Amino acid sequence: MPRPVDACVRVVVVDDDAVNRHGMAALLSASDHITLVAALDHDEALAADGVWSEADVAIVDAADHRRPNDQFPGVAVVEHIRRHAGRLTVIVVTGHFFDDAVRRRMREARADFFYHRADMADAQALYDAVLRPEGARRRVPEPRDPEGQFRHGVSEHTRVNRAVGYALENSLEERLAEHAEPRSRRWLRLRGDFNRVARLTPVTSDGRRPDRPQEEPSLPQITRFIAWAMKVKHPTSDNDETPA
Repeated sequence: MPRPVDACVRVVVVDDDAVNRHGMAALLSASDHITLVAALDHDEALAADGVWSEADVAIVDAADHRRPNDQFPGVAVVEHIRRHAGRLTVIVVTGHFFDDAVRRRMREARADFFYHRADMADAQALYDAVLRPEGARRRVPEPRDPEGQFRHGVSEHTRVNRAVGYALENSLEERLAEHAEPRSRRWLRLRGDFNRVARLTPVTSDGRRPDRPQEEPSLPQITRFIAWAMKVKHPTSDNDETPA
């Protein structure tokens, strides 16, 4: 049921960029129909538990290209919110609206709505997104390039966020950079352990199925997948695009 416009909606803002975070918080605070509960960066949001029970809506920025590992920290925030406040409405805002990796990851994290940052460029658009859900909100979109996902071995069965979690917990990106002997037992074991979590489809470097039967992705494929799933792609050009 749509929320009455005269009801006061409680909102948490999460963004690593201080200018964006405080600017959005100031706009929200200026509305008589919105109560700002908190304005947090991603790390503060991950450490917060009780704040989510005080909110109706969380506005979460998806990406931070300054991070050395997973540059989509908003995904972990959305997953954290879902663990602590399953009914809270999550609106994702990002300059990387067209990146299929962040679309897939936010769908897996169960974000509710997904906006290009340009869609929140003025106060009224922001208020509409929070206060008038029946007319303003956009669901997390499908991928723009399904074939591009498959070239990384990503299918409907793949668990991208769990794979990223495994990679972070096991310092996989750093270990793969060692260029160690790919046929050694430890790497064969790692490939199997990783893919029990990730469920990637083995593909060649050009995105085709291997000619020979192969149960686990190769180390180069895992490296490509991690870059696809965890890294911001062309942030400047993505920010210049706006959705149709």
